[in-house]
Amino acid sequence: MRKIIIDMKFHIEHQDNIRYHTHTWEIIASAFYYTKDNQKSYSLATPPPNHYLSHIFFSSNKPPQYIIVPDYIKHFYNITNISYQTRELLHELIKTYGTFGSHDMKLDDILYSKLSLHIHLAMNHN
Repeated sequence: MRKIIIDMKFHIEHQDNIRYHTHTWEIIASAFYYTKDNQKSYSLATPPPNHYLSHIFFSSNKPPQYIIVPDYIKHFYNITNISYQTRELLHELIKTYGTFGSHDMKLDDILYSKLSLHIHLAMNHN
């Protein structure tokens, strides 16, 4: 009888864990994609090209300049304490490594790390 009760307890706990993690994933993923898809519409007043995202501006006679645009839609940030832009930078690094190898990734990693830090500071400031 004791074994049956313990087995039922483990089964119930396992099902609860699956429900919890599925629900949490749905909340985080939906917040990310909603932010990513709708972030552009909040900056229609800014002139093109692509001033709705943080980016690095390169010049031949100056060090790189970091242009920081905090997230206007903060739902993903409020849940995870990470800007959706930082998550996109991480995906870009993974793609760069897979496409061009580790040499290009190291330079990008340094630049993106600094950009990500600036984004995080700007998000905390707002």
